[in-house]
Amino acid sequence: MTAEEFAARFGLSSRVLDIDGTPVTALRASASETSGRVVFLHGGGLIAGTRTDGLDVVARHAADLVLEVWSVEYPLAPEHSFDDMVAAALRVLSAAGADATRVLIAGQSAGGAVAAASALASRQTGVRIDGQLLICPMLSRRPTASKRQHADDPSWSARSNATGWDVALAGSRMLPPGERDDLSGLPPTYLDSGSAELFRDDIVAFASALWVHGVSTELHVWSGGFHSFDGVVETAIVSVEAHRARREWIRRWLHGEL
Repeated sequence: MTAEEFAARFGLSSRVLDIDGTPVTALRASASETSGRVVFLHGGGLIAGTRTDGLDVVARHAADLVLEVWSVEYPLAPEHSFDDMVAAALRVLSAAGADATRVLIAGQSAGGAVAAASALASRQTGVRIDGQLLICPMLSRRPTASKRQHADDPSWSARSNATGWDVALAGSRMLPPGERDDLSGLPPTYLDSGSAELFRDDIVAFASALWVHGVSTELHVWSGGFHSFDGVVETAIVSVEAHRARREWIRRWLHGEL
């Protein structure tokens, strides 16, 4: 689906921005005032995808919550490193936070890896991020039970995961966010996962580490959900509930209730 089709589906306007050479599609409700700005990073294993992939996971809430959504065409491996991806995200985040509008960084799958790493990097760069929404994020290379249980998952396999990280981290100075020790000083965070996906244990471990470091964190593990289940089978009850839970967390984030 194109950005224009997303805009039409959800009753939004659409325009294209260029942030220091990084293309960004901006969707917004028709209201003159915006309650918050979401910087969205798409999935694709760090090696594929475009800024319209998975955009519906946040665009669907824009009109109801009066949000502006900036979807980022960040650089991909193997032509670019994980460091390059984070640098591009930080440039867009800096522009998104140039006014007083609250900024939420959101990422799905590999975009969740870039989003989480950008939030960690923002502690040193001074770029303002007021919250992070991490949807089935790709966080770590570490072996886990869920990586063994779902090693051959056709939606995203253990081999694909290793390949994506290998090419993205070549020449990178950064570790994946799920392999960092210091998660202190991060903004309120939402995390979710399917119970039947490769990333489940990494996501649960990341949430636990955030709690240890005193970060306001909400975690949902959706029973029976596979990787990106809510985008594949939108009408399933579990998908509807996942979308509702994200919407209500964003609502509470906007109202300062986290």
